[in-house]
Amino acid sequence: MGTKHKRLIEGVIDWDNLIQSHHRARRGKRDRHEVNVFEANLWEELGALQMEMLWGSYQPGRYRRFLVYEPKLREILAAPYRDRVVQHAICALCAPIWDHAMIDDSFACRPGKGTHAGADRIEGWLRGMTATGPVWVVKMDVSKYFASIRHGLAKSVVRDKISCPDTLCLIDAIIDSTADPDDPDPVGIPVGNLLSQWIANLVGNRIDQWAKRELRLKRYARYMDDMVALVRTKHEALAIRDEFEDKLASMGMRFSKASVLPASRGVNFLGYRIWAHKRLLRRDSVRRIKRNLKAMRWQYARGDIDLPKIQQRIQSWIAHADHANADSLKRQVLSSVRFRR
Repeated sequence: MGTKHKRLIEGVIDWDNLIQSHHRARRGKRDRHEVNVFEANLWEELGALQMEMLWGSYQPGRYRRFLVYEPKLREILAAPYRDRVVQHAICALCAPIWDHAMIDDSFACRPGKGTHAGADRIEGWLRGMTATGPVWVVKMDVSKYFASIRHGLAKSVVRDKISCPDTLCLIDAIIDSTADPDDPDPVGIPVGNLLSQWIANLVGNRIDQWAKRELRLKRYARYMDDMVALVRTKHEALAIRDEFEDKLASMGMRFSKASVLPASRGVNFLGYRIWAHKRLLRRDSVRRIKRNLKAMRWQYARGDIDLPKIQQRIQSWIAHADHANADSLKRQVLSSVRFRR
């Protein structure tokens, strides 16, 4: 797997890195009590973390569990603030290493990537391929992706590029923070962890490298657990779907959805239905914003939410809609709700 990085712990526990990690961890959360408590004793808190990481005694605290319902029901495990600082400190050193190891067409949680870049790539591929012949789309989603990642696999993908024993000890402690001590083969990593996002991406990178090196797929893209491959024939598309199903099974995973369709039906990916020369918002995205607007209208009427918060949420959806052919739809959706106290 190429070069492995041996001496990272010095950079992880460097005082400037810890200060910057605290600044990144508190972004958007400065009004929270636990952040204020941490900042009130900042030097003591960071000094304690530095010593714990240096001497190998660091242990993550207890997670706070809650449910989110959009875009689908998920349980989120939120780590204590000091643990989030640790994860930012680790990722400041390790994330550039991991990012460099990934294929160019992996779009989740990476600098310069994201949903819009991924949708642009798919549209560009479709434009080039449909001009010269038929195109078939293999669209695949992994069922309960984070919850299906075995701890042994998580540790293995981290070790593909990192060999610093002290840094690996820190990462292992975070991976094992949700494990039952009596379980010989624990499964599942927390959805809410920054480090979990990178580990899940590294697990996906194992699939990416296999798809590129062994299946020789030229037009294949992934956004976390959503994967798309574009090929010329239905027979080739069905064979690829079966190959992916076997690969996922070997990693302890399975599909939640796996479709094989002609490109004329559009590619459902990253919140859009994508064709060679147009892009529409997915129906569930439209249903979701209508539902959210209705809920915010009632919250505003009761005084539970203020206009800046409403504007922030609406602007986020508009930014998403601006990357589709959706001008009339935006006017229709946004004109359907009035906010009054």
